Amino acid sequence: TKMRGARFFLCLSLLLLQSVSSTVINCDVIIAGGSASALAAALSASSEGASTCLLEPTDWPGGQLTASAVSAIDFGFHTVTTNGTKFSVAKPSHDPKNWPNNFREMLHNLTTLGKCWVSSKCFPPKNLLEKSIWGMIANSPNLRVFYQTVVKRVLAPKDKIVNIMGIQRTVKEGISCNGYDEFLSKDIQDWYSPKASKRFTKKVHVFAPKPGKQAIFIDGTEWGEVLALSGAPYLQGVAERFDGDISGVGNDTCGQSITYDFIQQLHAEDQQEPPNPFKVDHPDWYSAKPKNLTLIWSYRRVQSGNSWSPQTGDRCLQNWGKGNDYPYGYLFLNKANTKNSLKDWEGGVDISVLSAAERIAYGYHYWFREQAGWTKRVTLEKTALGTCHGLAKMPYIRDTRRSIGMDGFVIKIADLVGRAQDKVAKYFSDTLAIGIYDADFHRVKGCNFAAYLNEYYPVLPYYIPYRAMTNQRFSNLLVVGKTMAQSFLSNAAIRLHPEEWSSGTAGGVVAAYLSANQIDSREGLSKGHLTNIQKAAKKYTPSQWTIEGKLYPSK
Repeated sequence: TKMRGARFFLCLSLLLLQSVSSTVINCDVIIAGGSASALAAALSASSEGASTCLLEPTDWPGGQLTASAVSAIDFGFHTVTTNGTKFSVAKPSHDPKNWPNNFREMLHNLTTLGKCWVSSKCFPPKNLLEKSIWGMIANSPNLRVFYQTVVKRVLAPKDKIVNIMGIQRTVKEGISCNGYDEFLSKDIQDWYSPKASKRFTKKVHVFAPKPGKQAIFIDGTEWGEVLALSGAPYLQGVAERFDGDISGVGNDTCGQSITYDFIQQLHAEDQQEPPNPFKVDHPDWYSAKPKNLTLIWSYRRVQSGNSWSPQTGDRCLQNWGKGNDYPYGYLFLNKANTKNSLKDWEGGVDISVLSAAERIAYGYHYWFREQAGWTKRVTLEKTALGTCHGLAKMPYIRDTRRSIGMDGFVIKIADLVGRAQDKVAKYFSDTLAIGIYDADFHRVKGCNFAAYLNEYYPVLPYYIPYRAMTNQRFSNLLVVGKTMAQSFLSNAAIRLHPEEWSSGTAGGVVAAYLSANQIDSREGLSKGHLTNIQKAAKKYTPSQWTIEGKLYPSK
């Protein structure tokens, strides 16, 4: 059956190649991107000498840092208390010694910052691109970035991925905002079509190993697309009877909500705007007391002076739970419908949810403007995020399709928690990266969440092992960021910016090493190779915590 399926997809791929212009691109490391972790992996893999190809679905690489516009770094802030002993994770989380090297450099290079209370680093996404990301890519000679390129097919007949087919679009003359004049829900089918359209010309690329070599593939997509397209075992949503359950039993269309972020600007006088082009679907969803509006304004303010109160010229990034969060539907198709969509892949997402999330975000902007006298001076900054409509290029994704690692491994919440006096969680012998954040849920409405998801978990500074970056079926497939092998509950504490960058950086090093030595992921776990991988990864990202001047573990 698997061989018949592989032949079907190969034949379909060949038919597509015959109907449009196509090229074969040979690389050592092939990264299906779109996330912050994908960019981090591309930079470290190329730095390790691997010929690296990054498929980037937008023109703003960096995922939640840029294209999804969650440009306020989510550092840990909570306090763990055990029998009267308290331990705050805030200091180690904010300590640059615990960040990947180039993540520290990126934040240092920012020149535009806002006074915000969700983070010590709130900034316009374009500032990060201009001051760091574009330069980092330009200074990576082994890296080729294929912008505006989505994953269309994955050829994987047995236990190895053979190639990935990508569709690259180029905006036609006369189309505004580099093709981001339309909402994603209207454009997404065009993105995934190999045929030229009124808006885009298209190229089909087949990303494959160099002749006679084995390539390493990384799923760094926001939507877990390589996992779905390859037939890899994966988890989705809360289809888990208990934390760490890999059976897939449960509701795979319940999980975390998505958010379309946008930036508002405050002017000196009241402003007139065109009316909301959309019907407001859920007017009762929006909620904030008038006195809390100034708190919302400074929550993720990305450009301001030094005052906490709203000031003329302020720019505020809106990402508010009872505002532009969309809790009325889950983004991802269930597994059965995902399988049925493989023949003409369009991301494996529910386009109606994308559309509804766009409408609720617009509605929130217009609702916010009507809540107080000063909010009438607010306008939607329609070009701040590189689009004509003002919403981010991509929605903010909090959970996605997640790999099941080799031998059924997944990171469980028990691996992330502990006593305050311990200061750190479980250390793995194959640790490659670190992270810290509380388990944070933005739940889809109408879902029955198991009781264990409602409990409190004392998350400590934790460790991310090599095995979390593997897949049970494919020995040349790695996963980074939100696609890693992790439970739904664990993902709630691992999905943040520093953790994505840390895991991506380590994953890129692993990929480069496996490629250079022409070994697979299981061989990489053997003692000699693992030691070499851990040593290489430490050049880029810490695998030990620095807390109060001490290393954890000490060796």
